[in-house]
Amino acid sequence: MRPEHAFIAFVLVLMLSGCAQQNQQVTQEEAVNFVVQHMQTDYPGAQTNVTEVKLQDGSWRITSEVIYGANTPCPNMSIVVYEYPAFGFVPRAENNITNNCQLLSCKGIENCKIAMPEEAIIASHKLNNVPEINSFINEFGYNNIRVDATSYESYFESRTNATYPFIWVVRWTSPEANYSIRLILNQTGGKVLDKFVE
Repeated sequence: MRPEHAFIAFVLVLMLSGCAQQNQQVTQEEAVNFVVQHMQTDYPGAQTNVTEVKLQDGSWRITSEVIYGANTPCPNMSIVVYEYPAFGFVPRAENNITNNCQLLSCKGIENCKIAMPEEAIIASHKLNNVPEINSFINEFGYNNIRVDATSYESYFESRTNATYPFIWVVRWTSPEANYSIRLILNQTGGKVLDKFVE
């Protein structure tokens, strides 16, 4: 066989094997792993979490959260949706939930449902004028504060002997502080129902 024919045959074999690989069904695990690896490149320094995976029209619809500044007073959060392999690593949708310490998901919505921890964190100090939180921020600064938010369908508070339905508990701490602040927020509207300096 002449060298140029051997080269053409080699290229054809590569092309055919590539087509065969493209026609093979990608497993859910493979699709999620590919997308997760790609997100680490596209969103450096962000916390990424796959929240939902569905098979749709022969591709995996992978919904993920992308969070910059998790557990800070002003986390930036987006929901990103991929359809792999149909559209490769190009997101089909990207929805900003919070950005620049604003609740974009609640803009113009009265009594908006606070559904994500990042929303509860921002609501705890941007939708509510809590003097203790304002003082905490002024004293320790945004960079020295950690904020954690947990949702509850029912929460019993022993200090007040009260049970709160559908709330967020948001705790503000700092390694430089000898106390913390705990807020109880309504899931609907984000209003502070109670606060405790501990």
